[in-house]
Amino acid sequence: MRLTLIAIATLALSACNNTEETKADATQYAEPQKVEIGSPKPAPKLTENQQSVRDKKLEMGDIEVTATAESIRAGYKNIHDLTEDKSCDTSEQCKVLAVGSRACGGANEYVVYSTKTTDSAKVEQLAETLTAQEHQYNLTSGMVSICQHLIRPATQCQESQCVKIAGSSTSVY
Repeated sequence: MRLTLIAIATLALSACNNTEETKADATQYAEPQKVEIGSPKPAPKLTENQQSVRDKKLEMGDIEVTATAESIRAGYKNIHDLTEDKSCDTSEQCKVLAVGSRACGGANEYVVYSTKTTDSAKVEQLAETLTAQEHQYNLTSGMVSICQHLIRPATQCQESQCVKIAGSSTSVY
C-alpha cells in the first residue's frame, strides 16, 4: 500500500516538473511593446450613453449641471456644513435626505438634518444638484463603485439632537 502511494506521489511530482514549452507559454512571453515616455494614452471608448451625456449638457429644471470632481467635493462640503447643526425639540423636526449618486445606482449617502435649524428647501435643492452632478460625472468618466445600495435610515430626536437610529441603515462613513 505504501509503495503504491509513493509511486503515485512520484508521478504527480514529476508531472509538475515539465520543462517542455507549450504554445500558451510561448505567447505569454511575447516581445514587449515599446512605449515612448510622454506619449498620449489613447482615450477609452465611451458607450453611446456616456457619449450622449458628454455631447449634451444635462439639465434638471432650471439647474444647469457641469460636473467636476472639485464641484462634487465642494457640494458635499456645502451640504454637510449646512446640515451640521442637528439640534431639535421633537423627532418630527428630524429629516433624512438621499444625497449623491453611485455608479451602480442609488444614493451615495443619507444626510440627517433638523428642520428647526436648516432650511429644508435649500438642502433639498443642494442635494438635487449634487446628485445630478455626481450622476453626470459617473457617466462621463466611466466611474465604477461598490454596488451596495444603502437603506434609508430612520431618525429621531435624542438629547436634543437628530440622530440616525442605530441599526436602521448601512453607513458609508
